[in-house]
Amino acid sequence: MTDILGHLDAIIEAKRRDAALLVMTDGTTWKARMADMAKIVARQNDGRILRIYTMQMRDQFLADLTTLKAEFGL
Repeated sequence: MTDILGHLDAIIEAKRRDAALLVMTDGTTWKARMADMAKIVARQNDGRILRIYTMQMRDQFLADLTTLKAEFGL
């Protein structure tokens, strides 16, 4: 098993403050790792992750990418 939380925390620490961090999960593999998923949600709640998406949220993900593209002037 990989250290997903460790990798995520390293990304959070390395990202620029003006960058938006989006997390995509398939949801299925997290059923066995609910404590880890709760920690990821806590990072979203404290503002370190902008949004967490599941595969079923594809349309919302694409809409949010379009919004972010406009907000960041890309």
